[in-house]
Amino acid sequence: MADQATDYKPRCVNLYSKAMLVFGESFADDPEHQGGMSNFWCLCTSKGYGPDGEEVGLTQCSNKERSCFQEY
Repeated sequence: MADQATDYKPRCVNLYSKAMLVFGESFADDPEHQGGMSNFWCLCTSKGYGPDGEEVGLTQCSNKERSCFQEY
């Protein structure tokens, strides 16, 4: 049986959403996440923006160039 390789996409350890808390690493299976209805927040600020003042989200918080990025 062959393993299906999944591409690892690093994200910031401080990025959270309801789907992540409920589903853990399977958060992509959450219907709300799939429908684009997930709201993300930063654990450092408890807001929709990070300590650098920029918006948070799965794409934004996968950018290693952000000053606040800490790889998960």
